[in-house]
Parts: sequence; structure tokens; C-alpha cells
Amino acid sequence: MSKSELTIFSDLNNLPEVEDFIENLIDKFGIEENLRVRIMLPVIEAVNNAILFGNKKDSKKTVKLTAAMNNREMIITVEDEGEGFDFSHIPNPTTPENLMKTTGRGLYLMMTLTDNLLFTRNGAKVEMTFVLN
Repeated sequence: MSKSELTIFSDLNNLPEVEDFIENLIDKFGIEENLRVRIMLPVIEAVNNAILFGNKKDSKKTVKLTAAMNNREMIITVEDEGEGFDFSHIPNPTTPENLMKTTGRGLYLMMTLTDNLLFTRNGAKVEMTFVLN
């Protein structure tokens, strides 16, 4: 299994570096074009959440991305230095009472676009699996 890592400081201005990291992996391993958005969007959402909610925009804290890949799947882990969150009570953003809220869609997108989503370290670490068929 091939592995790559990237560590950034918690600043939203570093998101292009994350995008480049994912694009380079996608290009390096010849992942199909139709999977690009399905991989990129949840990873960016996870990093965004790590910066804003996990590390609370503390630019001294870091977010670590790890990507592991074989011929069947890509597993991307995003880990922040925060205390985590209660991932068992994630509200559904598609219910009428949540439709107009400005937050809450990122986790839903992550759950919808990944083949498997696993939270560890009380939610401070998220592992996203993408099947490459």
C-alpha cells in the first residue's frame, strides 16, 4: 500500500495546498475523472472542519492528512489537534428544520460521498475510504 502525508497549519488559506496534494495523488495513481470530485469534496470538508471546529482556527495547531492507496481503494485520514466532537448526534441537514441552516452540510457530504467513514479519537480523526472500481 502506497502512503503519502501532508501537514498544514490551521489556516483556511492553506486549503489550496490540500487540493494540490489530493490532485497530485489522483494524477499519480490514474484515478478516474468521475471520482475526482467524489474524493476532493469530502476531504476539503474534513480539513475545513478540522481547521474551524477542531483546532478552532488556532494557526499554531496543525491538521495532518494521510493517504494510503492500493489498487482497490484510497483511504484518506484527516486529524486535528482538537478535542473532537460527538459524531453520534450529527443532525440531518435535509430535514425541514435544518434546510436553512448555514452549517451542517459538510459531514453529510462526507457521509454521502465516501464508501466508508470512520471517526476516532472522539471525532478528532476521520478516516474516509473511497473504493476505486
